[in-house]
Amino acid sequence: MSRLSIAVLAALAAAPAGAAQTGERAAVLAAVTDFLQGMRARDTALIASRIDSLTRFTLIRPGPSGSRVVVLRGPDFLRMATNPDQAALDEPIRNPVVQIDGDVASVWAEYQVRRDGKVSHCGFDAFHLARLGGRWKILNVSDSFRQEGCGAAW
Repeated sequence: MSRLSIAVLAALAAAPAGAAQTGERAAVLAAVTDFLQGMRARDTALIASRIDSLTRFTLIRPGPSGSRVVVLRGPDFLRMATNPDQAALDEPIRNPVVQIDGDVASVWAEYQVRRDGKVSHCGFDAFHLARLGGRWKILNVSDSFRQEGCGAAW
């Protein structure tokens, strides 16, 4: 068998794995995108469809003595994010880095939070997901937080 034939066979054998990985990446990002769209639309059903009953939000926020950790359970975050008495949370992400190993995935991405069209704060989100019942669900969201250096809305 020629070297060219071996190279072609190796490329063909690798193609399905690459296609499967691309499909999984898209499915993981769809879970995150649905969640963020649900926040923007205050759609409790959409948000709930993409988080698990045990989901936690681990938020790093400024405090009087430096950074502090704020932890919210999924239902608490859901109430906060869909509160009709406050401006809707618009949180686009960009440049996501997706890692997948079996039924576990992570997404690291830059974000901005906008309220009434103005950038409120920015940083990086770290989403941790699991494939549960054949569907990707967010198990934890952690984020950094800054109010300076966020730039214009993108």
